[in-house]
This record gives sequence, structure tokens and C-alpha cells, in this order.
Amino acid sequence: MRDIPAKRWKATLFFLPAVAVFLAACAHHAAAPAATPSAMPAAGGQTPAFVAHKNANPHINWVQWSDSAFARARTENKLVFIEISSRWSAWHEQLDYSLSSDPAAAGIIEKDYIPVYVDADRRPDIYARYGRRGLPSLSVLNPDGYVLAVASAMTEPELKNLLGTLARNYVKNKAAIDEALKSSFAAQHRGKPPESYPITKLPSISLSAIAGVWDNSYGGIGNGKKFPMPDMLDFLTYVSAHPEFWKGTDPAPLARAVLDGMAAGLYDGSEGGFYRYSDTPDWKSPHKEKLLGLNSELMSAYLAASRQYKNKRYLEIGESCARFLDKYLLDAKAGAFMNSRSAGQGGNPDSKARMNTDRTLFADVNGEAALAFLEAYRTTGDSKYLKTATGALDYIINNLYNEKTGVLHYKGADGSILALSDQVMPGLAAAQAYEATADKKYLDFAVKVAGICEKKFYDPRGFGYYGFWYASRPIGLLGNKKKPQDENARMCELLLALHYLTGRDGYESRARETLLPFIPAIRKYPAWSAPAALAAARICSRTYEFFVTGRESAPGFSELLRKSYMFKCPDRVVVPLDIMIDRRRLDHLGYETGKTPILYVCSENACFPPVRPGESMEKIRALLLKRSREARQEGHGR
Repeated sequence: MRDIPAKRWKATLFFLPAVAVFLAACAHHAAAPAATPSAMPAAGGQTPAFVAHKNANPHINWVQWSDSAFARARTENKLVFIEISSRWSAWHEQLDYSLSSDPAAAGIIEKDYIPVYVDADRRPDIYARYGRRGLPSLSVLNPDGYVLAVASAMTEPELKNLLGTLARNYVKNKAAIDEALKSSFAAQHRGKPPESYPITKLPSISLSAIAGVWDNSYGGIGNGKKFPMPDMLDFLTYVSAHPEFWKGTDPAPLARAVLDGMAAGLYDGSEGGFYRYSDTPDWKSPHKEKLLGLNSELMSAYLAASRQYKNKRYLEIGESCARFLDKYLLDAKAGAFMNSRSAGQGGNPDSKARMNTDRTLFADVNGEAALAFLEAYRTTGDSKYLKTATGALDYIINNLYNEKTGVLHYKGADGSILALSDQVMPGLAAAQAYEATADKKYLDFAVKVAGICEKKFYDPRGFGYYGFWYASRPIGLLGNKKKPQDENARMCELLLALHYLTGRDGYESRARETLLPFIPAIRKYPAWSAPAALAAARICSRTYEFFVTGRESAPGFSELLRKSYMFKCPDRVVVPLDIMIDRRRLDHLGYETGKTPILYVCSENACFPPVRPGESMEKIRALLLKRSREARQEGHGR
């Protein structure tokens, strides 16, 4: 392989002490294992990404991940060579070019291995278990799906030497290696009981830890490569409005540092949107892939920050992201968003740089996009953003959702595998769409999705939700049920929303239980636990319920709904209640109802004076500001 500028292709391997011969033969390659990223199923037949990959590697007969591929490995007594990548990865094209131009290395793979290609975007379950930070990721597995070696990449001689050594030693010591891999996997993944700990302390612990590792010059974490980490930014912006969590650490300067740093580097001031990450700590050496999920998350983060910090520049950047997504990634016919645009750099010096758009409409990132456009509507009041958000949601509901199965990852995907993220993100967006529109179909969808998560993903013995559900026993490490922090934190948010929107207390208790498995991680690695810490902060904070009552068709109802949704309070939830459909709940609440719509704002059994159409919200705003100042004074006094 050719050396790549600014990146040395280097082996990263796992070893087992019990496999003595394997160690002796391969010890000179060993290095520390890389961190695994949090991350659906491929439909039958060959996907466009697989066909393109196969054509780029004519010397290797690639197959897709399947039971039959591993059965063939057992029959032929071979190891499995896996490449995990994506269509937007520039290094992926470099690897394709290197393998296609190196018949010797390709010959070893073809002769001694079953070569399997995995599209990380279509199979995030495989990426979550077998991938390593960065793409492409190379792995060598035994026929049972357990890992012998993992490499981000390597030079030509290293690759041929490693693959030859692994294949020879596996044939000689197959029984011992297989047993050692199986035993090691079982020992590493024994479950632990959840830990009890006051969740009120978690946000402060996480905030102090983040401040301790923060780059005060440019924002973010680290002195080398810089990744955006929107979940950490969301946490900092939220707790900026809650001084009761500060304990001497003001989160606002931390948030502004990274917001300003990314705006000066990762942000594309020409066509809008954000690049994926930077090779330098000042954010100014970006890798120019643009992903729907990341841009949606950063769009939401900048818009929320524009409200919290009253910063017009953040608002401009958030709306610029919206324009980028609308212009370059929106499939106007479907009403949903395409997945990504690659940098088009490539490894083949004879090919021209090009922008390659992955046109797949994935459920989880479209849910994230819907949330981002709802955030834009909340911030600006422009109804075009609401229309875009509901368009993406409607695509998911009409094309990817089945009441019995759940939400598929993309149209045509195999329903025997489901991802928690594909349920949670559209479910959360639907709950917020109901707040904005009062359309019961969105609340109904959110409630049913939460029920699917409870049935298929929830762990009744240890609490929390597993990341993936399989209809049958999966291969190798896919059987290791893990609970991803990000998705569980979002599940907490969905459950809390449903608690207020439906009035059912069971949702709130389930939200609290969902955090329990993550308490040890928050206490041990608090700087890396921002999603769970944010969920804890939301649970612990005072919530203001904006009950918009009346006939939805009555004059003034839409006005009160819109004012409530746009009200600048990080802890408000809008609850539309129709006096005919929701009669029982209104009677339970004891609110006065009539022909004229009325808004009631309540928190912890205390309500502000009611607001009618045409009346100002200033009294409520003044009372909330007073409470906020009191909380701020209390926080500074600690």
C-alpha cells in the first residue's frame, strides 16, 4: 500500500494469553486496542455500496455478512477477513485502490480467508461490535465470529505478513484458539447489577470532569484530532440555564469556546453545513465528508445555543445548516433526507475528485433531522421548518414503520434485526411534533414506538435498553447485548416527554430506571458521560407544562400552541388537550374549559394565571425569569 499523507496505516491487534502459539508468531504486531464507537441490517441481495466495493476490488471475491459466509469458513477451515467501511469514507477508496493494485495481498485474502465487506451505515450493529474508531476498519475473525485481530490499516508488507501468519497458525492450532476466544468472550461479558446512586449528583460530576479536560484555547477535548461531540455541547448549553448543577464551574465559556472554534474551522461558510472532524486542535484541518446525522445534531446545538446565549451568529449557522440539508441532502419526492456526501478525495490518483452522495434514507438520522428542523421552528417561528420536520417524520411512519415489527433502518431492510436508535429518534421527534402541531398521529406513533422498545429492547433484570434486537441468535460478538449510552439517554428523554404528554406516571419511573446501568460509567468516566448526565439533569429539573386547552379547530388554539412551542424555556413541554377528545384528563386536572381556548402553565402543582388568545405571555415570562434568578443566586451561593 502507498503511504497516506498525515496518516500511517498501522496495525492494532487483540490477543488472548491462552493462545501461546498465536502470541509467539504475532507478538511483534501488538498494540493497544482502539476505542469502539457507539453505533442496520442489509436487505437481501447486493446493496449499491457492496456492488461498488466489489467492482473496486476485482482480485477478491467479496461476500456480504451472512450465516452462509461463516458456515463456509467452518467447512473450508478458514478465517474470516472483514472490511467495515462506508460510502462517504475517503480512506475507504484509498484502501480499495491499494488492494486492487496489489494482487499478492489480494491473493492471500482470496486463498486463505472468507472476505466479507460490511457497509457501516447499513449494518451499525456489526460496526458497533467489530469496528474501531475510524473507517475503514479491518478485522480477522474465527468461523464463530470471535476476533483474532483488528487493524485500522497497514502497509503492504505488514498486511501480507500478518494475514499469512494468522492463517498458518490458525490451521495448526484451531481447536485451542477457538476455545480460548470463546472463553475470553464469556468472561468479559458477564452482566453486572445496576448501582444505586442519587442522580441529582450526576450532572455536577460530569460538568466538573469536562472542565478538567477541556481545551480552553479552541474548545473540545484533545490536542490532536478534534471531533465535534454534539452530545457534550447539548449538555453544556442545557446546564448553562441550571446553576444548581454548576458547583463553581460555569459551563457557558466551555460551550462558547467549542461553538466558536467549530464555526471558524469545521463550518463550511460557502455551502453551509459542517465537516466531520479536524486533524488539528484548532478545528482548521477538516475532513470534508458531510453526514446527515452530525449536521442535524450540530444544527440543533447551535440553535439551542443561540437562544441560551442570545447569539445571532449561532442562529445564522444553525439556519445555514438547515439550508445545506434542504439543498443537498433532501429527497424532495420522498420528503426525507439522504445519508451523506463524501469528500471525494479517493486513493486512485487517476480518478477525479467527486462528491458521492449516499442516497439511502435511514430512519435514525431522519429522526435526528426532524428534531433539528423542529428546533429551527421553535427558534424562528418559520413554518417552513415545521413542514420539513413533519415531512421526514411522515416518510418514516408511512414507509419504515409497522405496528408489530417496529421501525426499519431503511426501506427494504430485514425486519429480523432492529436498532434502538431507529425507534428512539423518530419517536422523540414525533413527541415534539405533537407538541408543535397537536396532531394525534404523532403522539400515537411515539407511544407505540415506546411500547416496541419496552417489548423488544428493555432489560427487566438490569434496566435500560439494549442497542439491537434480533429475531434469532446472531453470529459471534453480535450476541453480546450492550446498552448504548446515547440511545438510552434519548430514550429517557422520550419517556419523560410521554409522561407529560399522556399524564402516565409509569413513563417517568421507567426513565429514572433507564439511567441506573450507566451510573458506574458516569462516576468512573464522567467527562465521557454527557448524554446520561444530560438525561439526569432533565429528570431533576423543574418542568413547566403548557396546557393548551380547547377545540383544536377553534380560533385562537393554533395561536396559543405556537406561542407555547416557541416560548424560550429549556424545560417547557407543550401539552395540547382537546376538550372533546381529552375530556377525561381535563376533568382530572380540573381546568376551566369552554369555547375559547385557554393556556394554563403549571409546575409542581402550582399554576400561573391563565392566558387566552390575544393576551401577552409577558406575565409568565416575568415569573419564570424571577424563578430563574432565584435558582441562579442559590447556585452561586453553594
